[in-house]
Amino acid sequence: MPALSPPAAATSALQHFTLDNGLTVYLREDHRAPLACAQLWYHVGASHEPNGQSGLSHLLEHMMFEGSSKLAPGQYSRLISRLGGTSGAYTSHDATYFPATLPASRLEVALEAMADAMASATLGEEPFTRELAVVMAERRSQVDNSPLGLAYERHLTLAHGTSPYATPVIGHREDLAQMTTHAIRAWHRQWYRPNNATLVVVGDTTLARLKSMVLRHFNAIPAQPMPPVVRPGTPAVLSPREQTLTQPGLRNGLLISFNTASLTTATVPEQAHALRLICHLLAEGNSSRLIRRLVTEQEQLLGVRAQYDHLSRGDGLWTLTAYTSPGTSVHAAGQRVLEQIALLQESPPTAQELKRARIRLLAQQAFTGDDIEKQAQVIGEAAASGFDPQRLGQEKHLVEHISAEQLQAAAKTWLTPERMTITYLQRKEHAHA
Repeated sequence: MPALSPPAAATSALQHFTLDNGLTVYLREDHRAPLACAQLWYHVGASHEPNGQSGLSHLLEHMMFEGSSKLAPGQYSRLISRLGGTSGAYTSHDATYFPATLPASRLEVALEAMADAMASATLGEEPFTRELAVVMAERRSQVDNSPLGLAYERHLTLAHGTSPYATPVIGHREDLAQMTTHAIRAWHRQWYRPNNATLVVVGDTTLARLKSMVLRHFNAIPAQPMPPVVRPGTPAVLSPREQTLTQPGLRNGLLISFNTASLTTATVPEQAHALRLICHLLAEGNSSRLIRRLVTEQEQLLGVRAQYDHLSRGDGLWTLTAYTSPGTSVHAAGQRVLEQIALLQESPPTAQELKRARIRLLAQQAFTGDDIEKQAQVIGEAAASGFDPQRLGQEKHLVEHISAEQLQAAAKTWLTPERMTITYLQRKEHAHA
């Protein structure tokens, strides 16, 4: 009987190298399938944009592959699709990135196209006019004509205050209306350079093969000095902020945010990981405190979720979104939620609660490790935030050893009244609920 072949290799340790022009490259070999995911991250996003020019990064994201020295407008996505792959583009406050997942044997095609766009994106008038119309339509659909989208934008503006994170990624309508190709081209010249970029590859390739391809296509692109950047910080003067938004079509509920440190700005990483665990302790899973007590038992809320983006280059937000049950006042529901946060500040969670929260967070990390695109995204987010991606391997150990007292301390430090912004959401016909 012939011997069985060994199983395909699982994910490996993170490897990296840097070109002379400053392009940093990370590789995680994953040989479980003959696929590769390449993501080119530019360290520029909405938080870098000057006043009056919001939406620059997002609009340039739309235009990046609409023509270059080697590819005509629209040809890039068709080419990747023809090779059996998928491509995309995304913008955040910290970065703009372009992912492509395709057969590993075709990886070099994607890398060549990415390098060509970095060096010679055309950014012509016709694509500009078309993509600007697309972005403005997105703005109308996702924000201006969406009661919840508009409420989120107004809430985040109030919560971030003077931080550059208050700038909406999609851009303000009035700024988009006066956008020009000159501004887009200048933004590309200023930021889209190898020394302001990170290439992340996860998949079925080797360091030697990847380095050969990267040198061939990126090495000749020159570096240039980068403009000074300001790390987004918590507003210098903090005080409780509150607003009530009343609109037709808006679901009754509330948004509560607290100004917090990120993994990059925290004094010690345990602070950020404790805030991640508090998300699960309070609002993730049927056994979490808010869902069990306010959704299931008291039926004051229809649903609740928590969000904390720990991989950001500046101070950010820890946010709860909750929707109230019919007949429940949004102000009364808000008080019940704050009471649950106060209980965590007064005493640490039980061992069983901490165990459940830890298991849920570690399970999320494990599922990420099974997806080459998600693996690459986490590495890219870390690099764009200024957090060394090599340190990501420490997360499991840190999460496993965070104590109940550290969760309590994080709640007492960060989830405090002066750091809080609360927005009450009310459907117009329920304005007096």
